[in-house]
Amino acid sequence: MNSTQRNHIAMFTATISTLNTHQEAITTITALDTSVKDFMLLYGKLTHVQMAQMSGTTGTSELKLKVENDMIKSTIKIANAIYAYAVDNNSPDLKSRVSVTASQLQRLNDQNKKASCMNIYEKANNLAGNLAEYGITPEMILILKSHIDNFVVSIASPRTAIVDRSMATAQLAKLVDDMNLLLREKIDKLMPLLEDTHPEAYQTYKSARIIIDLRRGKKKNEEETPEEGTE
Repeated sequence: MNSTQRNHIAMFTATISTLNTHQEAITTITALDTSVKDFMLLYGKLTHVQMAQMSGTTGTSELKLKVENDMIKSTIKIANAIYAYAVDNNSPDLKSRVSVTASQLQRLNDQNKKASCMNIYEKANNLAGNLAEYGITPEMILILKSHIDNFVVSIASPRTAIVDRSMATAQLAKLVDDMNLLLREKIDKLMPLLEDTHPEAYQTYKSARIIIDLRRGKKKNEEETPEEGTE
């Protein structure tokens, strides 16, 4: 991964955080909502490829820990919502099946962590239409599945990795290009539609889209605001 790719990926991460925070505003525009879901799927693939590229390096354990924490955080958020739904619907069996804490998950071995989080994902997927009033959107369920998939990759041995490092390098470059294209050609064009109705979402998105040179801590001179058509 070169420095330009690293800077772009940092921007993607900030953008994902903003999009997650303002999901409610984004869903008011169908085309924008669809594009954001596509971007999140690409981000999941990017994380997957980063792991493969880092296979055998000292950064692997740190990335695995981050992926594990993301998965557990997402799992607990959804599990708690399903628990509340079970209480409201007098379903003690469902309540017992989703009663889990972050510390309990952290104490499990990797395979049991995966199984426990998949259990919550499957319950959420089956109840997706009933969880909106508990704050759980289809996008959040999709993100949980992406976190689980990334965790599965992180615990795979080098011999069973889906892609080797040389393939991962090429795939990472393509994903960065694809994500920049999606931002520039679709999301950047549609986000200004929220400027009047959801100004905070729009302004936060504009800030997230600025690429920072991580080595210098400054904005790159060639970067402009999203509405001017650059990433």
